[in-house]
Amino acid sequence: MKTQATELDFSGQDIYVGLDVHLSSRAVSIYTAHLEHKTFRQDPDPVILLRYLKRHFPGGRYHGSAGRPRRLGLRWLIAI
Repeated sequence: MKTQATELDFSGQDIYVGLDVHLSSRAVSIYTAHLEHKTFRQDPDPVILLRYLKRHFPGGRYHGSAGRPRRLGLRWLIAI
């Protein structure tokens, strides 16, 4: 009997994160080469975003864009 893998693994895959930044929240859009994952709002804390990416896209290479990456901590996020 064949078994199906149930663990997510995005090793070697690029994960693209687009940010629309506001004072109290930000809109986050996540894409892969083959998938538009979702767009959602969250608090402007890079740690929260990093946890989300690691949970839903483990092993992926995260790339992002925003108007001011240093201020958002995005440069730190991408480096991890």
